[in-house]
Amino acid sequence: MRLLIISHDTIGTRMAGPGIRYWELARALASELDVTLVAPHKIDLTAPKVATGTYQWGQAATLAPWLQQTDAILANAYVLEAHPELAQASARRIIDLYDPTMLENIELLREAPQVQRDERLRHDLALFQRQLAAGDHFLCATERQRDLYLGALLASGRVDAARVANDPLLRGLIDVLPFGLPAEPAQRTGAGPRQRIPAIGPTAPIILWNGGLWDWMDPLTLIEAMPQVVAHVPDARLLFLAGPHPGAARPQMPQRARARAAALGMLDQTIFFYEEWVSYADRVNFLLDAKVVVSLHRQHLETAYAALRSRILDQLWGGLPGLLSDGDQAANLAREHGFALVAPIEDQAAVAEALIQILTDASQRSRMAQAAHTLAPQFAWSHLAQTVTQLLQLPLPARDDHERQPTMSNPPHPAPAQDDVARIERGQLLHAVRNSALSALEAGWRLDAPPPPAPGRLAGVRHFIQARIIWPLIYPLIARQQEQNAALLRTLYASAEQVDHLGGMANQASQWILGLMRTVDDLQQAMQQRDDQLQGMIEHTNFRIDHLLQGLSELNERTVHERHLIEHTNFRIDHLSQGIGELNECVVRERHLVAQQIQDFVEQLAALEEAEMQIRAMLRGEPAPLPATIKAQEVVE
Repeated sequence: MRLLIISHDTIGTRMAGPGIRYWELARALASELDVTLVAPHKIDLTAPKVATGTYQWGQAATLAPWLQQTDAILANAYVLEAHPELAQASARRIIDLYDPTMLENIELLREAPQVQRDERLRHDLALFQRQLAAGDHFLCATERQRDLYLGALLASGRVDAARVANDPLLRGLIDVLPFGLPAEPAQRTGAGPRQRIPAIGPTAPIILWNGGLWDWMDPLTLIEAMPQVVAHVPDARLLFLAGPHPGAARPQMPQRARARAAALGMLDQTIFFYEEWVSYADRVNFLLDAKVVVSLHRQHLETAYAALRSRILDQLWGGLPGLLSDGDQAANLAREHGFALVAPIEDQAAVAEALIQILTDASQRSRMAQAAHTLAPQFAWSHLAQTVTQLLQLPLPARDDHERQPTMSNPPHPAPAQDDVARIERGQLLHAVRNSALSALEAGWRLDAPPPPAPGRLAGVRHFIQARIIWPLIYPLIARQQEQNAALLRTLYASAEQVDHLGGMANQASQWILGLMRTVDDLQQAMQQRDDQLQGMIEHTNFRIDHLLQGLSELNERTVHERHLIEHTNFRIDHLSQGIGELNECVVRERHLVAQQIQDFVEQLAALEEAEMQIRAMLRGEPAPLPATIKAQEVVE
């Protein structure tokens, strides 16, 4: 079977959770299926038996060839945002709902204007309806998510008695496929954070935040707990992996976290931010340098219905103890298996106490690490991928794509209005009255001669008078009236036929007009859907433009900062050059002074030598005049 996996996010050496999910599923399923993996950007990874390709986001023509050359499709639900044509693909469609983007957008736009938030929610709800209508099967990440989506599928009409009779728990409609981890053990492949950030130190215990700083996460409570942690464990160091997302996402939390660490005076001393997005293959080197892994979040819907985050799976893979916020699937799993401590949401004191406990209790760290190692094999991608193969083995459910489409406008064929019903009933009544009148005229239009007399003498006299006297007198008038009645009847028949013919033509015209109205309604509905698609594309484009502008603003700020650094450096270089010039002048002056002193010393030495020679001559008894510059006492000395 040919399986096409469609990712909406970047897949490559640097990728986030969605890209990791589809890359690993493609690798795991390639042993059983003919797998092709496509993404909006070039995939710079290779794996045995996995074919890769690209498509352009929002360009249906670039995705169409992939949709036509496959037997089954596994796609992230968000792909329908820009590619609604996916819902009409003839191949079996598995829609992955593991990432609740609608709930994420609520948090991303928490501080946006209310109008923008309402508009985004309306758009996301319409997209969610299209997602629920598009799938033959659905995937989610947790049982809690499955309950949420089952309610939505029930409300959208995707659950009926026949389906439940054949699949009582509806696992064939929607099943759980959590986030996974590699089957091979974690092994170091290169330098870790100690080598890349020397200020951390060679032996300091590292508290690692090993995932993105998203707006629905809570690094601020962790930062505020660090002074208390350092008071008990002075050499403890907190490291955030805070590089920019490889895709288009630009959350605000990284800037807020840096500002909070700087305000505490701990930035780049106790709290560090690694400014590059760590590649998928390189993450193991950060894990193996850590003493404890931390993942905290705030209280909101994304928390309640989030998947088991990839950072938690990496913690299990590395066999590390952890600290988690309460309220999500990971916290429940930690309580059950004991691989992490769980702290109340946004409780600074509880976070500090838990970290101190982990960092100072080696035996507890050992127990938690062993629990992580024991649980990890259950989440191997090769094991989780069997959910997909089981869905592909089921009979393809019957489809009614027209009925699955969400109600976006009025019905295309509305029922007749009350005045239309009354008009139809009046027309039917007049038609019946006309036919009854024609039947009566047809029965009585002929004025025949008087009937034969009844038995009896008086009746015979009456018949004689009518037949012999009255009838001959009035017959010409009766004949003329009969001709008029016949002509009138013929006229009425012709009129009735003409009316029936006109009525038939009117009915045909009405049917044609009704068909035209239906066509117009269909066109209006198609235009409405197209408008919704264009609006979605415009909103998505505006969303990306906003993020791009934000990125450009941040780049401009960094450029200004770097320019100030360069100007400061140039100023110091100029100052240093000036100092070097002054030093050179001092050296020259000192050199001249030393040269003069040496010259004076040489002259004095020469004079002393001459005096020595004269003294020696005097000692030998040879008269010799003393230099005028040397006194007798000086000679003696």
